[in-house]
Amino acid sequence: MSGGGRKLAAATVQNRTQTPFWNWIRNRLLAVERQPKYSATGELITDGKQPYHNPLRFPKTQSARSPDPPALPGGVHHKLSDNYYLGRDGRRSVVPPAKLYAATEEGKVGAFGDINDQPVERAVLGVNKGPSENFGLKAPTPGFGYEWTRNIADEEGTQQKDQSLSNIEKFDKFYKLH
Repeated sequence: MSGGGRKLAAATVQNRTQTPFWNWIRNRLLAVERQPKYSATGELITDGKQPYHNPLRFPKTQSARSPDPPALPGGVHHKLSDNYYLGRDGRRSVVPPAKLYAATEEGKVGAFGDINDQPVERAVLGVNKGPSENFGLKAPTPGFGYEWTRNIADEEGTQQKDQSLSNIEKFDKFYKLH
């Protein structure tokens, strides 16, 4: 449809307003018919009157009902069929992170995979030097990375016997490469 459609109301329709008494009070309070020759904004006016502009919106002053439809690129919301309720929300199209490698309980690392789930050569593992030099590898590293060394003598008794810390130390790639 074109933007030149019929207006909501004819031009002959009178816009609503207050009674003459309330118009007179409004004009006095707003100083519409002011005595000095300057307006409230400091502009020079010739007849000493500052017109009142009604802020209300009326159908005869509005645009036509049928504006041109927007020209948007197609997306998940523009499908005419196969548009399931849960699929309309773009946030639901997020998938879990890709699995980078598989490790066993003994700490042996299985096959590494890149973003496309293609196996990566074993030579790539030796070039991992830590978070400062980790960019440019074929296998992406999740997170920011943190290099740490564990000194068991400085730890508390509960930390020395904690099995999860020893597992982290066993699987730490930076610990194995250096």
